[in-house]
Amino acid sequence: MVLRPPFLIAIALALSALIPQARAHIVLDGSYPAVVCPGAIGGGSERISLPAKNVATRFVAGNSATLKVQKSTVITGSTAPTFVGGNPGSEIAFLTLSGASTADAVCDVGGIDQWFIGGSAGVTSQGVLEIINSGLSDSLVQVFPYSSKLALAPISVKIKANSAKDLPLASLVPGEESIALHVVTESGRVSSFLLDHRKNGLSELGASFVTPVEAPAKISYISGLFGSATKATSIMRFLVPGNINATVHLTIHSGGGVITPLGFDSLTVTKGRVVDLPLPKISLSTPYGIEVTSDQPIFASTLTKRTTGGVDFAWANQLTPLSNFKINLAGASGQFFFIGHSVGIKAQWIDSKGKANTAVITGDSSADWHPTGPLTGITFTPLTKDAIYGGALISNSDGGLNYLPLLANQLISRGQIPHADLRTLARH
Repeated sequence: MVLRPPFLIAIALALSALIPQARAHIVLDGSYPAVVCPGAIGGGSERISLPAKNVATRFVAGNSATLKVQKSTVITGSTAPTFVGGNPGSEIAFLTLSGASTADAVCDVGGIDQWFIGGSAGVTSQGVLEIINSGLSDSLVQVFPYSSKLALAPISVKIKANSAKDLPLASLVPGEESIALHVVTESGRVSSFLLDHRKNGLSELGASFVTPVEAPAKISYISGLFGSATKATSIMRFLVPGNINATVHLTIHSGGGVITPLGFDSLTVTKGRVVDLPLPKISLSTPYGIEVTSDQPIFASTLTKRTTGGVDFAWANQLTPLSNFKINLAGASGQFFFIGHSVGIKAQWIDSKGKANTAVITGDSSADWHPTGPLTGITFTPLTKDAIYGGALISNSDGGLNYLPLLANQLISRGQIPHADLRTLARH
């Protein structure tokens, strides 16, 4: 007997009535991860701004893992790193070294791969790579150094549980002015911070944190740089980690329009080594941003040095897209610059008088925002579907040249959790 299609359909319906149905019910559970702030590296003093009160913290040191709820939004840092419990904001570490050298860093979740495209291990270097293990078991880390000549042999570092280790840059890449570091975590919960600090004898030459980057990219953005009209000079640092030389093109975005600096159109960057090139002087009185395009995945960063009014410098690195997040500038003032194909951002902040303010920041490919006076809490909300990248120039009572990337490092970590449903045990 040949079964006709209607009979096949009837049999299928009968079987479906007899066999229990296993229905998958999945729910999304979300939480904010904890982050780690660097310690007061290099003998400096440190303040850490929290996005709100009642955030739990502890020091990454010794056997204690007890969290303490903070009643203030600004706390004093220690030589030990600070562990901050999960919350929807981003914490900032303000480090002041001897003299007027200051450095700001966004506290970080950490990760398996962290690339630092910046720093110096030359004769003036007092810089440090701080590797922090905030977990309760030992961690193993591999550090892959790069110089202006070649990639060097990896260095293995073991970090004890709930502790940190400070490695002088001069010991990792001795004598090299142009360096990059790739920090790979093989086990444990590790966050790393690179402080580029330079001194000539007793004279301060400046300090800046180098923001870690997860991976190279063919298109990337650096935002919130200092214009040359502010008496500063800048260099670009590149690293091509692959096996093929890269052809790179730079586009500068500012309030005055879009330009390509001389010598940075179809620029060839040699693979496997750190390349430094000075940016030509461009008379800009406002912050600006750089779009980096390449035919090969590449890392890029910018070093800006002050030429008058004191000695200091600041590193700016490739950014991740802006998302909803909140920061606390702890009374500092700032100039903000945003870059993207279409810029639309809502900013809500509290001024020094405790008054709530709102502004909508828009632009075709970039936008500059300079709120007046000291600032505390600021919440940014992107208004477009296009990716937007942001950076800020920070001025506070400590002085110095300070660059702050606008990074929402406490994004929700989502995991799928099976949801029990008794209907999967019954016939339907």
